Amino acid sequence: MPRSLRTRVKAEVGVVVKVEVVVKREVVVKTEKKVKPKSKSKSKSDLSDEPFPDFARPEPEELAIAVAALSMEHGVPERGECTMSVLDSLVRTILSQNTTDKTSRVAFAQLKEALPTYKHVLEAPSVEVEDCIRCGGLAEMKTSRVKVILSSILERYEEHCEDGEPSLEHLRQVPTSEVKAILNSFNGVGPKTVSCVLMFNMAREEFPVDTHVWHIAKKLNWVPQSCSRETCYEHLNVRVPGHLKYALHVLMVEHGKCCPKCAKGGRLQHKDRAVEVCPLAGGPKALRALVESFSTPSSALRRVKLDHCTIEGPVRGDGEAVMEMDRKRLRHLDLQSGIDGNAVAEAKE
Repeated sequence: MPRSLRTRVKAEVGVVVKVEVVVKREVVVKTEKKVKPKSKSKSKSDLSDEPFPDFARPEPEELAIAVAALSMEHGVPERGECTMSVLDSLVRTILSQNTTDKTSRVAFAQLKEALPTYKHVLEAPSVEVEDCIRCGGLAEMKTSRVKVILSSILERYEEHCEDGEPSLEHLRQVPTSEVKAILNSFNGVGPKTVSCVLMFNMAREEFPVDTHVWHIAKKLNWVPQSCSRETCYEHLNVRVPGHLKYALHVLMVEHGKCCPKCAKGGRLQHKDRAVEVCPLAGGPKALRALVESFSTPSSALRRVKLDHCTIEGPVRGDGEAVMEMDRKRLRHLDLQSGIDGNAVAEAKE
């Protein structure tokens, strides 16, 4: 980790994480007045959807510290521009089941190249669709599921399907609970797929749980060891504050692919980005100590908000803050534009 990166985190329940950074690339930001929020405890209704209401972890503070520590290791997550339709995102996620991001990305690209519209997909012989997506595995099953979903969309939402082209764009105007019910009603679509579409494509406050998140959550004792991936999702989707969900999910997935201690079975998917010292080792106390070890004086600092935290930099002579950053930025565009969901782009010089 570069010595030039020095960070102090003050995590507070129910608010953004305060992160102060002193690094190298200049970004001018404006002064922002800090408002002390009132503390808020969870009501019984907030806990009603939890499968483990008596399991108090993870606390918002330790989640915030985990985001800060993982950001120091992997970079700050950034949302890409959403260029996919809701249906594209759903199909892309179905094709990603039981395979890697790389192969599912290729499968989706080949499908769109050979059959540009979903009307074409629906009308094409199944074997033709299967040939397009075969590299991603389970081609026959995925083709069948996609075709059934497309037919169902035309039957249910004919008024939203112009010229017979299946579409789910109207769901952008529908409340999250209704979107979940609609997407979950399709055969082959489960909680993880729905949660991914909601968070990545529709920018809703959801916390998808894949195998990496599930494994790390159990390792950190954020869920009971006996929990399933579905109950892990139900628990963490309630426990993780909305402003942390996107960043924490992306960082945990990236970490699970790069850290020998946190990867399931120790198998790394990104050996070129292997983590030398795991920031999650040792639990909450070790996380807090790690973040506090990079502390800097808080005087003469100004704040700039990111998706999940507030980064601060030293004040220039003219009174405006300067944030210099030579750290990499972690981009997850997987379900939005089809780009590799785990590509890490270095900050421009």
